[in-house]
Amino acid sequence: MPASDSLADLLLRSREVRGEEIWYRFANGLTIKTEIFNKGDVRRILPLGSPQGALMNHLAHFPGIVRHKHVFEPFAGAGPLGFMALMLGARHVDVLDINPRAAEFHHDSAQVSQLSPSRFTSITGDVADFVPDRRHQVILANPPFVPTPDGIDGTITSNGGPDGNRLVGILFRRLAQFLEPSGDALIYLFQFVKSGRTLIADVILKTVHRRPVELTPSQKRPISFEAYRAAYIHLFPNATQAVERWESDLLRRYGEGLTLCHYVAHIGSEKDVATSCVIRDNFAQKFGESFLVPSDSEEQLALGRVLENVVL
Repeated sequence: MPASDSLADLLLRSREVRGEEIWYRFANGLTIKTEIFNKGDVRRILPLGSPQGALMNHLAHFPGIVRHKHVFEPFAGAGPLGFMALMLGARHVDVLDINPRAAEFHHDSAQVSQLSPSRFTSITGDVADFVPDRRHQVILANPPFVPTPDGIDGTITSNGGPDGNRLVGILFRRLAQFLEPSGDALIYLFQFVKSGRTLIADVILKTVHRRPVELTPSQKRPISFEAYRAAYIHLFPNATQAVERWESDLLRRYGEGLTLCHYVAHIGSEKDVATSCVIRDNFAQKFGESFLVPSDSEEQLALGRVLENVVL
């Protein structure tokens, strides 16, 4: 792919560490407060990475997606997607997170970024039972998506259940309650893949009604399930039996040859046709090649993902 086809990095973010806090500053004046990755707290606010960067860069290039619109960011953490939408002209943003600590970070980031408190609502709650005051025109989400064996607690920021889709599935099942028929959603995923088909595809076709869904791989190459399983054995040596039960169940359900890959799901507005789900290799043109998840080392990528479930 020619370099000219890739979106430039408009974020140009810098990063300042202050003790256990990290402050990210972006070219358009947005500032986001998070915490260090290895903070020993199950309720830590994770730092920003490729998932947030990819979605934020897409918005920076195409601000009309959010301008003058009501935006919802579930699983918000520090709220980077919602606050970027505000900087780009969103009318109002609702940021939702189950972690009660997140609200402090939302208000600190908004104050430093000079965003009026009247333009956003910080909500502490669970996406499973949250009842919105209105349906939104845009949803932006980076949900907990790390596949996690039963028997390993993981963290609220990352544990996505045995197949990684526990919380993503809730969001898709409730999509019609959250999103206007003419609305769009961008959702970051980490998926098991079997013979080129993601597990989430079946969930989408069963739960999303009359909308086109485009899945864009956001990783240079898939990694093997064997490497991912080995990361759990290495980082959770006392949970070997739980990992083996999880592996056995996945192989029984899906067979050998599973791989894992990151994707961005773009859910379009309702059409008078059945839901479709297609994979398009257009990450560089849509989000920017610099935000691809590196996967040159299976072991390093697997360890990095599983480490999100570790509290040191």
